[in-house]
Amino acid sequence: MKEFPRKLSDAELNLLLLLLPENKSGYARYRNLIREYFVIGEGRFGEGNYFLGKSDDEIDLEISSSPILTNGIVQTDKMTFEISINEIQDDKIEFSISPYPDENEIYRIEKVLTLSDWTPGKKSPEGNKVRLYSIDGMNYILVIAPTDHRIWLYEKSSGINYPIPVSNFYNELLRLKRETRNEIYKNPNKLFDDLESFTESEIILAFLLYCKYKRRFHLDHLIDKFLTEPKKKKSLFSFFRRK
Repeated sequence: MKEFPRKLSDAELNLLLLLLPENKSGYARYRNLIREYFVIGEGRFGEGNYFLGKSDDEIDLEISSSPILTNGIVQTDKMTFEISINEIQDDKIEFSISPYPDENEIYRIEKVLTLSDWTPGKKSPEGNKVRLYSIDGMNYILVIAPTDHRIWLYEKSSGINYPIPVSNFYNELLRLKRETRNEIYKNPNKLFDDLESFTESEIILAFLLYCKYKRRFHLDHLIDKFLTEPKKKKSLFSFFRRK
């Protein structure tokens, strides 16, 4: 399994495809690429962490990993796998499977728990209630699952559910609330305990600011529109004037 480049084994391929619904265009694109690409080498995290790409591609481990596209848990008759697939970057896809499957083994799938399957109207993958925040009224919905301590962005056009790091989003929300106590920043899961203390406007603006400073999703144009709506508080205007 150490020789590169090589094609994915059936066990590897089947596990990865379980996290990529073929009825959603965004994930279907990754299904096609994963079938086409080769395993070209190990990632920075060692066994179980690999890169897919064209057979003559080289891996640059000095470049930070791209954000997670999707992750999930697959229960089989023999073991339970934890799997993650990163967003494509420089025509390469990083993925992790733990523990790593035996290429000669056949695994009977018993249960798949993944964010990829979620659509508006459903509970969280774990079966709990979620809170929805419309970002643009058309294509993007921010989803917060308080019980599961998870946040994701649903993109209607592609069907993709992008996991959002809790700490990064929470930091923007605390700065918006002008929180200065360091101990509060160190406990991002307080977001879920205190969710009712934040208004819908604060949640949405904090997310837009997260996107701006992390350069994700290209939603900067919504910030000006959001801040110029007449019902928004003046405090939001003054906050956004920060340098």
